[in-house]
Amino acid sequence: MELRPLGFGEIFDRAVTLYIRNFLPFAAIVAVLIVPLAILQYVLDASAQPQFDAMFRIFTHPERAGTEPIPTVFNSASAVALMIVMLLLTYAVWPFALNAVAVGIARLYRKRPVEFRACYEAVLGRWPQILGIIGVDFLVLLGWYVAVFAIIMVLALIVGAFATASPAAAVTFGIVLGVGGFLVLLPSVAPLLVALTFSMYAVVIEERPVIESLMLGFARVFNHQEFWRAVLFAIAVFAVTAGASLMLNFISIVAALAHLPLLETIIDSVSRAIITPFAVVLLAIYYFDVRIRREAFDLEASLERLAAPQPA
Repeated sequence: MELRPLGFGEIFDRAVTLYIRNFLPFAAIVAVLIVPLAILQYVLDASAQPQFDAMFRIFTHPERAGTEPIPTVFNSASAVALMIVMLLLTYAVWPFALNAVAVGIARLYRKRPVEFRACYEAVLGRWPQILGIIGVDFLVLLGWYVAVFAIIMVLALIVGAFATASPAAAVTFGIVLGVGGFLVLLPSVAPLLVALTFSMYAVVIEERPVIESLMLGFARVFNHQEFWRAVLFAIAVFAVTAGASLMLNFISIVAALAHLPLLETIIDSVSRAIITPFAVVLLAIYYFDVRIRREAFDLEASLERLAAPQPA
């Protein structure tokens, strides 16, 4: 497959082509995460059935809205523990599946098939570095969250100061700050997530140390040539995946209201099995595209190393 810079349309076109032609191996790679999550989700959905029943009764009898108690999963310690386990499982396993799909794309670029074992062998060989980058990425996201929370608190204090002088001015100023804050936060979180994904890839694809991988991820995204391109790409990926999952999520909610937790779990799992590999393929192709634009020779060398047959 030709290694050359791609436009956005070409990235999506190539992702669709590679995804359709290699759906089964890519689905098998992400199934390492999807299958355990499906089992845990079934247990959680079954425990959340009283909540859906109460919501359905209120929907069919609106007059009960003020009197009908709605139980939540947070009323159950076991359900809360299960949610924590699902979150930790996702955070721990997702980077391995993410990198395994990227290795599969690298193999396709070198005209080799996507093989479950070969992809995960390349990833598991770097497991200490992957765990390290998981921890570093968590600290980066935590820092971003603290900064955003601090900004929101400052803005709230400003709006409060305006409210004491003029309620109308406070409302107007609050709307302006809300819209402006959204327009500022979006260009910060979108490229941040892309950069952290690139740092994950650098650990495995390039076999870089953890801190160097983090620095490379940020250097490749936070520059005047790629920043806004990364923002638009992240928004496009979110729009495509969210739109694709919307209908399946609606069917899943109907299944929950119909007392069919098993069907709900199956629909959610199928949705993940279809949408997740495509989103990851998109991210991997975009990563390789950025590297082709910046460092074509080094990319060729790393792809050759990844696609080389592994010794028995």
